[in-house]
Amino acid sequence: MAPTSDLPTFDQLGAQIPDNLDAGSVAAEWFKSFSKYAAAGNGQEIAALFAADSYWRDLLALTWDFRTFHGPALRQFLSERLPTVKMSAFALSDEHLCLKRPFPDMAWVEAMFKFETDVGYASGILRLIPQADGVWKAYCMFTNLEALKGFPEKIGPLRNPEPEHGKWEERRQQEIAFETTNPTVLVIGSGQSGLGLAAHLQNLDVSVLVVEQNERIGDNWRNRYDALCLHDPVWYDHMPYLPFPPTWPVYTPARKMANWLESYADALDIPVWTSSEVTAATQDSSRSWKVTVRNRVGGERILDVQHLVFATGFGSYRGALPTYPGMDTFKGQLLHSSQHKRASDHKGKKVVVIGACTSAHDICADYYKHDIDVTMYQRSSTYIMSTKHGWPILMGDRYSEDGPPTEIADIQTASVPMQVVELMAPRRTLKIAEADKDLIEGLKKCGFRLNLGYKDCGFSLAVWEHAGGYYIGQ
Repeated sequence: MAPTSDLPTFDQLGAQIPDNLDAGSVAAEWFKSFSKYAAAGNGQEIAALFAADSYWRDLLALTWDFRTFHGPALRQFLSERLPTVKMSAFALSDEHLCLKRPFPDMAWVEAMFKFETDVGYASGILRLIPQADGVWKAYCMFTNLEALKGFPEKIGPLRNPEPEHGKWEERRQQEIAFETTNPTVLVIGSGQSGLGLAAHLQNLDVSVLVVEQNERIGDNWRNRYDALCLHDPVWYDHMPYLPFPPTWPVYTPARKMANWLESYADALDIPVWTSSEVTAATQDSSRSWKVTVRNRVGGERILDVQHLVFATGFGSYRGALPTYPGMDTFKGQLLHSSQHKRASDHKGKKVVVIGACTSAHDICADYYKHDIDVTMYQRSSTYIMSTKHGWPILMGDRYSEDGPPTEIADIQTASVPMQVVELMAPRRTLKIAEADKDLIEGLKKCGFRLNLGYKDCGFSLAVWEHAGGYYIGQ
């Protein structure tokens, strides 16, 4: 959704921040009023605590959905939902309370808080901006369902306390087979999201089965080209219950990630059917699903499940191979990047790589390192940024050695509505470009065509709108 407003700069607001500002007092005073009116279900009074141009992003806590409300829709949401959800037990946290300055001409007081509804435990993040009259009002509010009441995770003191002498392996095989039962939830795909979700469901005593078309868990990484390495830093990639060890490299090689996913499923006893594919799924009048699963040796099962989850990847795993005149008579080898394994397979050959984004750059660099004659053919411009400058500007210290725990960093990241991300992204993109000036000038001298990303928003929107069109260099 495109933004329909401007950033709340000091000029836009007609306000300034005093040098001696006590951010804690500002947050506490606002939160006291908010808690009072929210507990009473008074949406009209809460609306008065928000700036004229403001947002409320809710992840399941108040709406049972992922929603962002802005402008008149925010007021309607408050009047319709607050009287029914019964918010209570409000507690403001001092731990991450601070004054943040995203840009020199813009600032907000940011704080985290906890609360309850009639059905769950929830958390929130508030961002307050100054008004011309000195009053502080909410610019962004975020609410997130943490847990349902009466359904605690089986972790820590609630884990299984009984020794299992000789019984664990037999029970494990029964749990995987589902010979006499059906899972409550079927998850298609055993990547990071599929396994992470399955781990959470299991620890809530929800029966779950993961179906994976590849021969092994992790093959979606293992079967790609050998030079592939994650561009996200390790602090961004932690999975629930089992974080990477402190010896883990900042940028994970693809095969290492593949092996980790396989060991993760094994360590957390996640039931996974590999070499299996969902071939049909129909929903009946009771909203249950009848799902047909077929394996590579011809076996077939029809499962009756309550919930069906698609965790099949961010982009398409089946690459499109364009058609060009003469391909049918070409004597050499034609490969899509998803079929490429290693540069050393083509020693003594001349190689043309069509494309100029992530896979193309990785593959060309691999050929170059192996002294193989390679040419990159660029069809359209590409957004380029370095990890050295890009991640600190986009993430701050959120995902770093000294940053907060990943679960806190994830909530902080999710709390910013995409409309606000889009408003801030052009400024950050220009800042990254200035920091990457030498890299960019070098690419231009080579004739490489560059852009500033989708809507001049750099990586921030390119990754969500196109899942491509960029390259993140070291």
